[in-house]
Amino acid sequence: MDFAQLAAARHSAVNFEKDFRMTEQDFKQIFELTKLAPSVYNLQLTNYFVITDEEKKEALRDLHFGQYKIHTASAAVLVLGNRQSATVESAEKMYMPMKMLQMMDECEYNATIESIAQYANGLDEAGLRDELVRNASLHAMLFMLAAKHYGFDTCPMHVHNVPQLRELFSIPAHLEPIMLITIGKSVDKERPRGYRKPVNEFVQFNSF
Repeated sequence: MDFAQLAAARHSAVNFEKDFRMTEQDFKQIFELTKLAPSVYNLQLTNYFVITDEEKKEALRDLHFGQYKIHTASAAVLVLGNRQSATVESAEKMYMPMKMLQMMDECEYNATIESIAQYANGLDEAGLRDELVRNASLHAMLFMLAAKHYGFDTCPMHVHNVPQLRELFSIPAHLEPIMLITIGKSVDKERPRGYRKPVNEFVQFNSF
């Protein structure tokens, strides 16, 4: 399908085929497209934690008010913002190979690292949190579109009970849970889309 068809076909699934199981290869092909998402200075601030184990999914479900879609989904995917990626050290690891391959010269490399250093050093806690949410959200939307491209359905969800979640899965302190996405094969193929505002109600040009 073309992009217009893909965007129209993506719905938030509220129930999944319980016995359907996605493979690791299914996820790898989705993430091969997802990794193309934009990120600030190409620092790629987003990590994923894919939960397919049934017992672990049920433990996750308990922390999310027993939501049934976690029970029936093939997997629950935690979208995480990586604080360690918004650093000069991360930038050097990202850009040094480009310099070595002569994709950028020494001057361009140094200027890029200096710009990233100014950006990273200027982030307070609130600014870093905003950056993680912004970048992870862009990444997550592409993940859901890529999933639909390969025939899978998704539903984005809030993350709840973060302290207990961290303890349950031993999530390192530098990874910030941003969003939860359930994924699998939707049971309800013909579920109607909810009302959408007309474009002229949420888009203005040049003035308000």
